[in-house]
Amino acid sequence: MRFHVIFPLIALLLPTLVRAQAAEEKAMQQASAVAEPYQGGWGVPADAGRKDTGGLYDAVPMRNAQQQLDHIRWERNASLARNAGTMPPADHARLVELSAALSSAAPNSFEAHMANYYAQFPAPAAFQQLELAMMKDVDREELIAPRLANAARRDNTTELTARAKDMKARGRMAPALYKVAEDILASVEPSAVLFAAGEMDAYPLWVEQFANGRQKDVLVIDERLLVDPAYRMRIWERTKARGDVSGQPGFIANLAAATNRPVYLSLALGNAAMAPLKERLYVTGLAMRLSSTPVDNIPLLEARWDRLKKPLDAGPLSKNYLVPGAVLLTHYRAIGDETRASRLEHELRGMAQKLGATSTLVKSGILEH
Repeated sequence: MRFHVIFPLIALLLPTLVRAQAAEEKAMQQASAVAEPYQGGWGVPADAGRKDTGGLYDAVPMRNAQQQLDHIRWERNASLARNAGTMPPADHARLVELSAALSSAAPNSFEAHMANYYAQFPAPAAFQQLELAMMKDVDREELIAPRLANAARRDNTTELTARAKDMKARGRMAPALYKVAEDILASVEPSAVLFAAGEMDAYPLWVEQFANGRQKDVLVIDERLLVDPAYRMRIWERTKARGDVSGQPGFIANLAAATNRPVYLSLALGNAAMAPLKERLYVTGLAMRLSSTPVDNIPLLEARWDRLKKPLDAGPLSKNYLVPGAVLLTHYRAIGDETRASRLEHELRGMAQKLGATSTLVKSGILEH
């Protein structure tokens, strides 16, 4: 089934990525109070939209650099949660402002470099700040995810393996995201090129591959890092793509046309990445195959649907399971298979009710009421 048939549903279901004294400071360093999206911090924090304060942390004085850094991370996560995994210019400007204030209050500190990392990510300059932060304290928990992303950005397999193992051991990854990662890998062909959205899908995918040894032949690309020309060149070379390296605009489509490896997109990717390609996308599970020639994806979905783990506690990513289910349900209705359509509709209703997505399925026409 062509992707554009189900595209309105995906657009509605796009995940929201989100994605003291001395003793207290030490405890905060060991396990930060701010949960990242990949740790389960995927909701909008309380009071995140307060216009009078600009955020919860504005209501209390900042006592030290660690609190200021947590404030910045909190603001970043709240913005991502409010805006489907993207950060509007106004929110980014505030992040830059807060970063500058921390750099002024605690210049050349670990916290200042990490603040600059968050403010500049995903530009290459952010990773220069990461290196400076590592020189201050290489064992801090805040470094685990950025170092994993940096290893992938540099396409350093040895480093990526070490960082993936560190994420598994100390990163406090939300367990359900590992199940999502397994389902994504089960939805692609061997030696596939898979474009992921970032923290909530790329990070657990890399752990599954490089810490747990699953499907390392699949090349997982963090779509956010395509802003880096050096990263784009590495990907182009790794996939043995023909011709000149593509620029960032149109990179996914251009790579698919230039490589012999099958190209897939994670369902966690946003509308900006998927919409220009919708006529050539085919849902194959928790991923979509990008192909200029028709793909018979229904047999693939039928074979995979019952084997998918389908965790309902993976935050916004759980809603992505409704997409392949909706494709299958639409197919069963089209061919008049009432038995399988009824069974699948019952399953989707139960999932949607638990995920608070019933109205979305009704609005998209998947459910009648």
